Amino acid sequence: MENHGDQVKAIIKELRNGVSKQIVTKLDLNKCERVIENLTSLSVGCEECQNHLLELKNHFEHLKTNVDQIEETDFKQHKQLINQIVSHPQKKHKLVPEGYYLGIYMSVGMSLGVVFGLTIFENIALGLPIGMCMGIAIGASLDADAKKKGKTF
Repeated sequence: MENHGDQVKAIIKELRNGVSKQIVTKLDLNKCERVIENLTSLSVGCEECQNHLLELKNHFEHLKTNVDQIEETDFKQHKQLINQIVSHPQKKHKLVPEGYYLGIYMSVGMSLGVVFGLTIFENIALGLPIGMCMGIAIGASLDADAKKKGKTF
């Protein structure tokens, strides 16, 4: 028997072929496929991941049958469902979204760059890019490490 992950991927493929690019973008089907890949690999030992896959299957079947009548409220509900489902692998399985560490460390680097720019260099314009570059370097390396370990979605 085909598992829920493969069934959901097939439904998404049909949706992708049957709707406009604008709807594909609004539904963020690429992210949905990444989430399904991760849930499929995690569902072997996690009952909650299996339930989320079943929930996604039902959700995408509903979207496929009502593809002509999709409204803004459907897009909002879709985003809420995906965010709710994504929170489980983040909390329980320690997965992070792509670019997670880059965003965090870039902002931390910029704030430290401002501090050091004002105190050490006495020039904020010099400290800001130095801090930002250091933050980007650290964040990119942590993102690459997480991706290598299979901890991203």
